[in-house]
Amino acid sequence: MEKPQNKYSFGRHELIEQRKDKKRIKSKLVLVFLFLAVNIFLLLFLRSQNFTITEISIHGADKLSNEEIRAAMGIREGMNIWKISPPELKKRILTIPRVTEAKVERVLPDKLNITITEKVPLILVPYHGYFLELASDGIFIGIRELYDGDLPLVNGLLWGRMDVGTGIPDQLRGEIVQEILEVLNEIPSLPLAEINVENPQQIIGYTWEGMEVWLGDTIDLSKKIEVMQHIYHRIISLENDPTSGYLDLRVTEAPVFRPIEK
Repeated sequence: MEKPQNKYSFGRHELIEQRKDKKRIKSKLVLVFLFLAVNIFLLLFLRSQNFTITEISIHGADKLSNEEIRAAMGIREGMNIWKISPPELKKRILTIPRVTEAKVERVLPDKLNITITEKVPLILVPYHGYFLELASDGIFIGIRELYDGDLPLVNGLLWGRMDVGTGIPDQLRGEIVQEILEVLNEIPSLPLAEINVENPQQIIGYTWEGMEVWLGDTIDLSKKIEVMQHIYHRIISLENDPTSGYLDLRVTEAPVFRPIEK
């Protein structure tokens, strides 16, 4: 009598386990179905017309045109806002030499906000009949057809092709110009109208009044330029004609105005 009872109990237990397995499988299938349904719904929702870009707003551009920025981004109205990547758009905008910072934001459901910061030119370099704008990072950021006297000129760069988006190929003189850029970045009001770096052992500057400034070699060049800033107004006030001599700053500790012998 006991043996049949054991067989019956074992069969019943097995049946219960099979039912549990079926329920688990059914629950998993339901979850998979719900997952797929939610994802399909979400995909269709995100691709709906509600998320079609209708406006691209660009802020902070001064020298750059909106068309240049849009061309760099490679996007237009009518695209789906979820198909564009803000980090990728930022990366593309930063390839423009004049741009130093960029921010790209989605404004849901259908707008893009672009904010840029442009570099400021500190020096102009005459080149093949026009002028290249040089920023503080040593990169040319633009071209000018005319010189209107608002920025210092750098002459004496003897070789190498220069263009927007590149730096000065003449390494020796490029390092001199970079040092000058650093001083100009700190002291924008420097009375420096022109500087000639053709001879690195005898760098010569000119003030806006035409006074010649001998800076000597590259040793303590930044300090020499700062000394010029400090004593410039005193010399101008004392000399009736500042072009009648030159300011000798080759020895930083002993600056002197030397009249030109006639």
